[in-house]
Amino acid sequence: MNEEDYSGIERRNDKAASYDKPILDAIEFRRVWDNMKHKIHRVWEESEYNFDSEAFLDCIWEVSTEDLPGLEVSVVVDANNKLFIGKGTGSFVDYKSENVTGMMIPLKCWIHTHPFGAAYFSGTDWFTINTQRPILNSAIVLGNMERMKWYKNREGEEILCRMESTTMKELKGEEE
Repeated sequence: MNEEDYSGIERRNDKAASYDKPILDAIEFRRVWDNMKHKIHRVWEESEYNFDSEAFLDCIWEVSTEDLPGLEVSVVVDANNKLFIGKGTGSFVDYKSENVTGMMIPLKCWIHTHPFGAAYFSGTDWFTINTQRPILNSAIVLGNMERMKWYKNREGEEILCRMESTTMKELKGEEE
């Protein structure tokens, strides 16, 4: 094996080993997470407490995919427009490390991300909606340029809608 081959193998091994090391220690991660929650709160206020606001939903998506890549983010909006924000893996989010004291029902909306890109309600999501149905008015799942929303209208009917965005370049067949 020549020197060039060895250095390539060494670089790949070093890179692979880096995946086993946490990027941030627990204290640093808590600081970053607190900053991300503050960012979501700030945009919530700027959006005039509108959980359907594009800026608000985009902010949650950005935190999940850019600021904390790959972590699912979950936001609950309670009856008093207070936010309860959690994080977790792509398969499970809990609020064990978050303060949920004072959460008031009915819940206006539960928003969460699927950082891998697809906006759909999984079996776990439907279980959550079905369990919370008596106290939950709407739920939104965010994917890459996709959103799906379940909500109750004024007559109490349940509505499911999906939105997908496409850039104009994609529609015209242009290269980026």
